[in-house]
Order: sequence, then structure tokens, then C-alpha cells
Amino acid sequence: MPAHEIVSFPATDAFAADPIGVLKTAAEFFATVEGCLGVYAGLAEEEKTGSILIIWETLEHHKALVKRPGYPEILGVKPAINGESKIYHIDFNHSPKAAVTAPTTEVLVLTLKEGKTKEQLDTILAATDPKIIADDGVFGPSAWGATQESEGVVVLLLGWESSKKHLEVIGKPTHTTFVESLKETADTKVVHVSFKKVF
Repeated sequence: MPAHEIVSFPATDAFAADPIGVLKTAAEFFATVEGCLGVYAGLAEEEKTGSILIIWETLEHHKALVKRPGYPEILGVKPAINGESKIYHIDFNHSPKAAVTAPTTEVLVLTLKEGKTKEQLDTILAATDPKIIADDGVFGPSAWGATQESEGVVVLLLGWESSKKHLEVIGKPTHTTFVESLKETADTKVVHVSFKKVF
């Protein structure tokens, strides 16, 4: 399984207007980086926050890039970012390709509550995922995994026809127990991002 890096950041006006255009220089750069398998980017619907997803052959390839002279300026992403960014490296349980190439992607950040474990969260997600992706307008399976940077933080990606469809499906009475169990286990923050391929 490739390594996945997600960068979340306050977006500039230029990125909000044209994410792919703003990242043209970045696309040209990443196309030359050994071990970079692809880059996707998009703007959150709910807030002026950008997301960049970078797929690496291995985490070691990313570490090699970090050691290069001029990093991070050489990446070409500065025109997109208007403030401090958060970086997550995630070991997903499944490939997130179906989620990222869907019309919109649910990006769900789960922070375990005190006394709760990742194993408990995995059990909840694994039991519920087949039921959710059985609905129309869902592009599954979900891909989730722990972040290497923050203990107790898990990121989940799931593709949807639209954010409206997501809220419609998750609001069904058949999913009430899942939603309640999730809220008891972790604090949640969700945005919907329409990812486009940068490289």
C-alpha cells in the first residue's frame, strides 16, 4: 500500500478560485520527484480550507524530498497557502482512490476520546462501512487509518455523489446507532472536498 500525505491549510483567494491553476508549478515539480505517484487538491465546501493529497510509493520517498535543499519552497505550493498548515501521514486500510475520484470526498478527522482505543473505533467503522456503501450515491469502500503525527487521530475518506447525499444517507434511522457509537468514541470534524488531479 502506498503512503498517503494530506496537507490541510487556510486557502488563498487564488487557490479558492482555481486550485489546479495555482498548483501548476507544483504539478510540474512533483512530476519529477522520485516515488511520487500522484497529487490531488481541492477546496472544502464548508470553509475556506484547502486540501492537498500526495501519494507516495513509500514514506521514505517523502522523507528524501524533505531533506532536499530549498524544501519546502521548492514544492511550489506557497501561492495556495494562507497560514499554518496541518500535515498528516496516514496508513490507510484500503486504497482511497474511489473516495478521492468521487464527485465529492468526505474528509473526516476523528480524535479518540479519553479511554477509547483505535481498536474500538476500527470495530465500529468496519461493522458499519458495508451498510453505508450499499446506498446509492456512495463511492466506497471507506479508507481510514491512524496519522503518524498525532496519537489518537484517525482520518477517514469516503466518496459521495454530493455533500447533500452524505447527510441524507447518514441521517437515516438505520444508521442512528452507528452515529451515536462514533460520537461516543471520538470527536469528529468533517469537510467535503471536490478533489481534482494535479499530477
